[in-house]
Amino acid sequence: MAESSLESLLTCSVCLDILTEPVSLSCHHSFCKRCLTEHWARQPSRPCPVCRKTSSKEDLDVNFTLKELTSEPPSAQTQRQWSVCPSHPQVPPLFCLDDSRPLCPLCEFSLHPQHRVVSGEEAQRRLKELISSQLQALTEEKHQCEELQQSYEEIQLYAEKQAGDCERHIRMGFSRLHQFLQEEEQRALSALREEQLRQKKNISPELEKLREKLSSVDKIIQELQQQLETHTYRPRQESTPPRPRPKAGLLLDQAKVLGNLGFRVWTRMKRLVTYQPVVLDPKTACPELSLSDDLSTVRYAEIWNKELPEVPERFSEYTIVLGSVGYSSGTHQWDVEVGDHPHWYIGVAKESIERKEKSVTLLKKGLLYFGIDKGQYNDGSKYVKVEKSPEKIRVKLDFNKGTLVKTVCLWVLLLLFDCGFWMLLSERRIWEER
Repeated sequence: MAESSLESLLTCSVCLDILTEPVSLSCHHSFCKRCLTEHWARQPSRPCPVCRKTSSKEDLDVNFTLKELTSEPPSAQTQRQWSVCPSHPQVPPLFCLDDSRPLCPLCEFSLHPQHRVVSGEEAQRRLKELISSQLQALTEEKHQCEELQQSYEEIQLYAEKQAGDCERHIRMGFSRLHQFLQEEEQRALSALREEQLRQKKNISPELEKLREKLSSVDKIIQELQQQLETHTYRPRQESTPPRPRPKAGLLLDQAKVLGNLGFRVWTRMKRLVTYQPVVLDPKTACPELSLSDDLSTVRYAEIWNKELPEVPERFSEYTIVLGSVGYSSGTHQWDVEVGDHPHWYIGVAKESIERKEKSVTLLKKGLLYFGIDKGQYNDGSKYVKVEKSPEKIRVKLDFNKGTLVKTVCLWVLLLLFDCGFWMLLSERRIWEER
């Protein structure tokens, strides 16, 4: 009944077609403006074609309410896309926001009671806003993926440089050995190749995931752009993926390849070795620090090394480098050669020490240290008087007793510490005593 009444309301009684430029008379009957004008041209007065009541109107005003229901869609293409009713192809459909579909105002309007129904033009406007919002979010996601991809590619390039540096160091070391050490040299190079392969295997899946993600995002962006151009929309589930971030452990493990290389060879040669160098971890080194090829010494370079990729393990706000081996039990002792250098610090740090934020409070929560700066010795909390400048400092870490002992000449500083991870600054060499 409602559908029949609405259809009758939108039909011109003269041409029996959908109203075009609808006008309404005082008797509330509506006609096409052209049909009524032609009808009156053949009459001596201005009667209503339905009830014959004479109209007092000389100027015919368009009924915009009826025009909204009978107006043409923006284009022929839009007409085809939004005309969902074969019985009324000339009637622009409305759009139900609750069901996300167009509906015919003559046939289906009563099937959507209490639903949010808007005109086709309003629905298109809202859908354009939705698609634009999704497009913006996907574009930002693509940008983040591209940044992460660039970071991975830089890490990969630097890892290859690391492999080259390791190979050069290995070859230089073995060149000083006798011919019978050829087998040991090949053993070390094989370990390097395995580490390089491991590193590539770790980063290759991440790069592949990024390529697939970028391909998927590009495809969705193209689909959304096409929908914007064609004024169509297929609902898709929205999600807010976590911001892509680089993973730790993507660089080559130089400490594993080069650490104690000579000692391992000497052990197999049944040679007695008194000291073993502590291996520094280049992944943690601040870009202002320069490590020796064998990773046993470090110096302040005064220049920021821009070639070093940014990785989670690296210190960026403080000139710190950690040792490659951490300790959680036992007793350990080191001799640190400091010489007459005017600026240095040595200490122990927790593995969880803050590495990116510049905060003295956070730094001190994760580390204990001792050193000299501007001619004064301090232990991180107060200045300490030293009678004679030391050339060597012995550090003993005893987890069983929970103590950290630093011996400077005959002077002993006793500190309590519950975990250790070696750190040092400036150009110093550390030896561990067994």
